[in-house]
Amino acid sequence: MMHLRTYILPLALACGCSAWGQETTAQAYFDQASREYVKQDKMTALRTLDQGLQKYPGDPKLLKLAEELIKEEQKKQDQQQQQKQDQQKNDQQKDQGKQDKQQDQQQQDQQKDEQPQQADQKEQQQQKGDPQAGRIDPRDAMRMLEAMERSEKDVQQKVRLRKRPAVRRTIEKDW
Repeated sequence: MMHLRTYILPLALACGCSAWGQETTAQAYFDQASREYVKQDKMTALRTLDQGLQKYPGDPKLLKLAEELIKEEQKKQDQQQQQKQDQQKNDQQKDQGKQDKQQDQQQQDQQKDEQPQQADQKEQQQQKGDPQAGRIDPRDAMRMLEAMERSEKDVQQKVRLRKRPAVRRTIEKDW
């Protein structure tokens, strides 16, 4: 029996020491999470960081790495949300384009129906001498053209005056 105790006691101590020696440090959690992050396994890295922060809540390296991972996840989610919004905008624009085309087609159909009526109205206005919308009276057009020609002549005259060579003076040399 005594002989058995001599083997059990060191064995128990060895097991206890090995368990005590296997306790993970904050640096080990940081290293493990970093490796998982580099391997593109962000969820596992976050879990490892969570375990490390539960044991070592104030460790600055673990906190900083966790913060960076969370920021990156947030950016990723923001990008996905932006893509969804862009897709919705594109879909809305396509739908709006289809509606615009339909409205244009309807307007064209209406205009085809109204053209004979408008032609009759134009003829009546011409016979009455009423000015048409979007048209200029020929006398007014002539007055505008003459005014533009006068202003163009004035501009050209100013340009010619500027281009004239300066008056040359002869300098008498005093040698």
